[in-house]
Amino acid sequence: MKRLLLLTVFLGILSLGTPARAAVLSTHSKEVYAVYIVPAPKAFPTELGYVITNFGPGNINFLERVDVVVDKEGRVQGIQLVYTPPDGFKRHVFLAGRRTLIVQEARPGSLKKRVLFRVITTEELSQLD
Repeated sequence: MKRLLLLTVFLGILSLGTPARAAVLSTHSKEVYAVYIVPAPKAFPTELGYVITNFGPGNINFLERVDVVVDKEGRVQGIQLVYTPPDGFKRHVFLAGRRTLIVQEARPGSLKKRVLFRVITTEELSQLD
């Protein structure tokens, strides 16, 4: 009986709280030749075989979207990459912390891929597509 009462009170408190608002703050699509992400110093190594952080001319076609993630105050929390490598499994990789994002625009006649760039809130991270 105590557990049921405690559970009811807990659910009541949760229902009174304001829900988090997930939002896409900005969206831009651009034809790019290459996208490189430079890791922050003392960060988790991203040179693992199943995590790609550099999309050059050889693998730019894998990249679908780059999300810059900000908190409620507008501070950068990290970068999320969405890509599908040759194995066919779509990957959502979140690189926490401040990073350097290098985008090389495509020249006329060069290899290019249209990539979606977004600025999103941290709540949007939980909503995978």
